Amino acid sequence: MIDSIRKACELSSSILKECIDNFSKFKTEKDVADWLRKKTKEKKIKLAFPPLVVSGKNFLEIHHKLDNTELSGFTILDFGVRYNGYCGDVTRMAYKGKPSEKDFKIYDLILRLHRTAIREVKIGMNCSELDMMIRDGYGKDRKKFKHSLGHGVGGRIHQPPWIKPSSKYKFKENDVVTIEPGWYSKNKGIRIEDTILLTKNKKEILTKLNYELKILN
Repeated sequence: MIDSIRKACELSSSILKECIDNFSKFKTEKDVADWLRKKTKEKKIKLAFPPLVVSGKNFLEIHHKLDNTELSGFTILDFGVRYNGYCGDVTRMAYKGKPSEKDFKIYDLILRLHRTAIREVKIGMNCSELDMMIRDGYGKDRKKFKHSLGHGVGGRIHQPPWIKPSSKYKFKENDVVTIEPGWYSKNKGIRIEDTILLTKNKKEILTKLNYELKILN
């Protein structure tokens, strides 16, 4: 199972990296999603879930149904494929236009919180403790984080454990979970997500893709 999830994450990251490298070719959310579907089909594998591409003024819809919205400002790219029946899940960001100083500050905040969560998560820790630790890191922007910090990944793309304030679950060895802090307003949205594996001696990031914000002026 772990090897299959690792391969799914590797393929997901590779396809998403190629998508981001070619981002200048896309005009709309649908253009991006169509490209991701095409590449997945070319590799003779299946999607783990429909690609989530969010831009423009659609950020308050956490699971936005993509459409022909023109890409502008921040764009969330949430993607994953299946391998041998197991899922991968990764989210990175792109930006169409010229980011403001505030845009960079918010992106840096989410990246810092993402790294903090991966550093602090450990076997035996309660999921709710990790979620609340990261939620507290938002300060006055706490209400901009509108979903749980993460979820389990395996044969289903969303499965226990749930990393949320009400969870009673304690992380165990060989848990595979996502870490995905986000920040959302009507016109601005950011999410950075990795799938990680918890082992006795380390935390392995399975979705190996850099965190550089792709900017296209």
